[in-house]
Amino acid sequence: MNVAELLDRAPRDDAVVLIDRSSSPPEHVTSVQLRERALRCGAGLLARGLPPFARVGLLAANCGEFYNMMFGAPAAGLVFVPLNTRLPAETQAYILEDAEVQLVVSDAEHASLVPSGMPHIQIGTPAWDDLHANAPLAALAQVNDNDIAVQIYTSGSTGRPKGVLLTHGNVTFTVLEYGAALPGEVMLVSAPLYHKNASMSSKLALASGGTVVLLPNFTASGYIEAIEAHCVTMCSGVPTMFALVTAEIASRVDAGEPIPDVSSVQRAFIGSAPLTEALFDDVQKLFPQAMVSNGYGTTEAVLEFGPHPEGKPRPKITVGHQHPKVELRLVDPDTGEDSDAGELWVRSPGVMTGYHNLPGVNDERLTDGWYHTGDLMTRDADGWYYFVGRVDDMFVCAGENIFPDAVEQMLEKHTAVHQAVVVPVSDELKGQLPAAFVRIEPGHTLTVDAVKQYALANGPAYAHPRHVWFVEEIPLASTAKIDRNGLVARAADLVPTPDSGPSAS
Repeated sequence: MNVAELLDRAPRDDAVVLIDRSSSPPEHVTSVQLRERALRCGAGLLARGLPPFARVGLLAANCGEFYNMMFGAPAAGLVFVPLNTRLPAETQAYILEDAEVQLVVSDAEHASLVPSGMPHIQIGTPAWDDLHANAPLAALAQVNDNDIAVQIYTSGSTGRPKGVLLTHGNVTFTVLEYGAALPGEVMLVSAPLYHKNASMSSKLALASGGTVVLLPNFTASGYIEAIEAHCVTMCSGVPTMFALVTAEIASRVDAGEPIPDVSSVQRAFIGSAPLTEALFDDVQKLFPQAMVSNGYGTTEAVLEFGPHPEGKPRPKITVGHQHPKVELRLVDPDTGEDSDAGELWVRSPGVMTGYHNLPGVNDERLTDGWYHTGDLMTRDADGWYYFVGRVDDMFVCAGENIFPDAVEQMLEKHTAVHQAVVVPVSDELKGQLPAAFVRIEPGHTLTVDAVKQYALANGPAYAHPRHVWFVEEIPLASTAKIDRNGLVARAADLVPTPDSGPSAS
């Protein structure tokens, strides 16, 4: 099944499947229009002489044209390479060279990031019209399930970005088996489309015969406005987005402004980063009629979990129960034995074929089809899985393992803490110490000592943050997740040297 066939599942040709709020006024695109745009885009790419499985890149902010390329390239039997617009030009050039991209399409805003000499088409120019609007309507390319459809690059937080190879079979299996979207879903998408969260949410909505409401970028006020304007039934995003939305509404309430009507939301899907119980409660309060769920997935393998096979109620922050068409293992990192607590391994038709041109990394991360996620989890007696932390995020303080997510979960239960991020700082005596960046709930006050005393009273002493800094906003990385690496560097700058006195908090 070609990835582009996911566009064939709308109930009617005239059904609106995309509301593009990057246009003013928002453009309403029907099912037949979106299919034809994708097919013409694919035909236009082939007309430029690109061979089968050639890589074509897209460097653009969220816009309706993104879908033309997202589906048009695979429709033509080419490989779609979405490019992170927030990466510097040097990293963009590395990705383009590593992927052997033969053509880049960009919007005007990001055209300067395309290296000189690279074949390049800018959206909105006559060349784009020739590629897309003026091309003939072509038939779908015949592909095998094992043919590569997408080459998407990881964020590169631990080194060079890695190209994840996803086949037509990987993508269509994941979308059709996921089961998160209901028929006729109105899905709000505001995360960057070059990220797996937004692209997956879009495909889920379109494959369910629903509608995507696309925001050009995320703002809390824009998110709320779109829900009201389009009667959104399902919200997707990363935890930081929902934290900002709940803070925005809280600030409006404090200012005596009318409470937005978000009663249309029936499902809130939060994924791509750890979710705390406190944020879960905030989102549930915001959408009292909605089913709030903590999603999990990686770029390399999105589908791992689902509902309980016996219909048992879902605990708050579980990532789910093992999906019936997926194999899961928890492997003890020390012994290599299966356990109820350890690194998650997954094997399924949705797992990537590997990383592009990285045989050594593939040997480390893939074993007999099992993908080693690098995520530590636990499994309870009912089979529910819970995220513990990244293997890479764990740090050691005086011989004790500290998982930032566990400390953040505890801190965010404080009534005055809206969001907390815990990072390590170096210490000559204990190796590393926990430090916390804290965003306070609107209308509340808090002191550094109060945070530390709360942590000592509600968690192990070794895990309490030795340094606390209050911030107006938690910074986001290019994938709209918390910029944890940036905060590690910031903490290192803020920690006082022996001669500099106490740190400012």
